[in-house]
Amino acid sequence: MRMPLPLRFIGYAALFAATLEIAARIQDHVIEDAPLLGHYSINTLFRPSPHGREGVPGAHFAKWRMNSLGYRSPELRGDRVNIVAFGASETFGLYESPNQEYPRVVEARLEQLRPQVYSVVNIAMPGIRIGRVGYLERAVEQTQAGHIVIYPSLANYIDTTEPFCQQESRPLASPSGPAEIIRLTGKLDQQAKKLIPVSIQDSIRALLIWSATRNEMPLSRVPEATLNAFAEDLRCVVSVARKHNATPILVTHATYFGDRVAPEDAAMMLAWRRFYPHLREEGFLDLERRANDAIRTVAAESQVPLVDAAIAMPKGPTYFADFVHFTDKGAAIMAGLIADAILSEPPRLRPLTTP
Repeated sequence: MRMPLPLRFIGYAALFAATLEIAARIQDHVIEDAPLLGHYSINTLFRPSPHGREGVPGAHFAKWRMNSLGYRSPELRGDRVNIVAFGASETFGLYESPNQEYPRVVEARLEQLRPQVYSVVNIAMPGIRIGRVGYLERAVEQTQAGHIVIYPSLANYIDTTEPFCQQESRPLASPSGPAEIIRLTGKLDQQAKKLIPVSIQDSIRALLIWSATRNEMPLSRVPEATLNAFAEDLRCVVSVARKHNATPILVTHATYFGDRVAPEDAAMMLAWRRFYPHLREEGFLDLERRANDAIRTVAAESQVPLVDAAIAMPKGPTYFADFVHFTDKGAAIMAGLIADAILSEPPRLRPLTTP
């Protein structure tokens, strides 16, 4: 008895999808030395920890490689002044070419100007709030850092009014879903972003934002308590740096937009809001202005170096791959600003301790 036609189509489709999934896994294995079985996505670089999340020592995915301590950096060297770069995905690096994320370019610039003096350790963790000082303190103890560059991701504070440095940290669950199990999902998603017209992508984003906020009133402006919590976390970071005899360097946050959203940039702002749907579009640059003022205030009152990237960084698609993440050219400019700030402070070599 022949199988009904609809069931045959379902069977053929399932076989086709399974074949593509097997091909995707073989491609990952051959090109990127990925395991044939098990999970393989950017989330395989991270794991839950008492500080929220941390890097998996020795893990790799695509262009990203973690060292033996779980940081996106070469192995530590005991004969250099270690500089810790602390922040979220802007510092970790997303869209730049391999070794062109700004911490690596800072190290290259310093090597040109003062050979064999500095190394830069990129301890950034996508999504982290800089108030997670337990994570920072452990990294500073491991690296015996002489400088700590702090580049906070301001939008990560949208949903809080309490300082994180005063809260007990707890492990964050690892992401789960089809993309973590079916590798073909991630590859199809990448291709869809390239092929689907921007107008359709905007409509999808708007629908997702509506779905997330249909039962509430989104904020037009974050409350002052959010800015106070952010400023307190900055002070906690400065305190940790000084506790370990390291020089903190605060960096204001730069965006694709500068100080206003041009009409042609509305789609980019919508893409940003997609990740933080509970704040209206007009609230994002208001948050950036107020939080950057908080960074400047804390730097002045604490008498620590300030890199005012919000003013110094040029804007637009040449320097930003999206709303906040850099292109290679943007990362190079950021690296130059930070390298200049580091060179203005005398180097201090501190011997590494056993992790």
